[in-house]
Amino acid sequence: MTEQTVGAVRPIVLALAPSAPGLSEGVVAPCLEAVGGARLIERLLDTLAEAGLVSPLVISSQSAAPALRALLGERAGVLPSSGGRRGALALALAETDEDLLLLHDAERALTPVSVVSAVLDAVADEVDAVLPVAALTDSVKAVHAHGLRNIDRSTLAGMQSPRLLRRTLLERALAQPGRGGLEDSPDPGSELDLDRVAARGSRAGSPQERYDEILAALDVGARVRTVHGSHSGFAVLDRLSLWQAQISLGLARDTSHRHGLARQA
Repeated sequence: MTEQTVGAVRPIVLALAPSAPGLSEGVVAPCLEAVGGARLIERLLDTLAEAGLVSPLVISSQSAAPALRALLGERAGVLPSSGGRRGALALALAETDEDLLLLHDAERALTPVSVVSAVLDAVADEVDAVLPVAALTDSVKAVHAHGLRNIDRSTLAGMQSPRLLRRTLLERALAQPGRGGLEDSPDPGSELDLDRVAARGSRAGSPQERYDEILAALDVGARVRTVHGSHSGFAVLDRLSLWQAQISLGLARDTSHRHGLARQA
């Protein structure tokens, strides 16, 4: 993507995740947690700036908006939303004019700039959306009436962010019934084929919270390209993932082997 095209992209940071057990006292959203001397949201904004992007629009929960405004000041505009992910995306459309929107989940603040750049570079006339995916490392089972069945995890991938969508596509996707989940994906670098998608819920709560714009985009026939994600692109949401973030930044040691836990970093 050329420098001129990058300037036409508007980054949207979605800070919608609620606080969870294990986060510091008084932290009203995971992205406000400090790791290694900087808040996660500050690290994310630094990464977006390094990628050459303009100042993002941050859309947060009502409870997190005051703290985010106080922290970020003039670095980014902050708008509260009470309509879950779907409502936040509708607000993003209403508050921006750009044809390309880069949607980044604030809790995935350790996503490296190389992934952001790969998403931007994958934009082409024949593509409607781009997102990074990461291979699954854990065993995956399908649950049915007669027990469990192994699923070939080489055919699966976890969706990450940032996701780059054309404005017209996001408008069409938001008109679809809410869906959620983690889907089968082809190899990074190819395009998602709707016939190979088997969605399952990955967002807890109401249909608004389970909404996923990529799955909705596939419903309307979008051409979605994938790129390689990063194991650092996981969501920091609670005590366990906060510990993983510290490991990823070299601030803590991985001692999971002592307890027979699978490493995830």
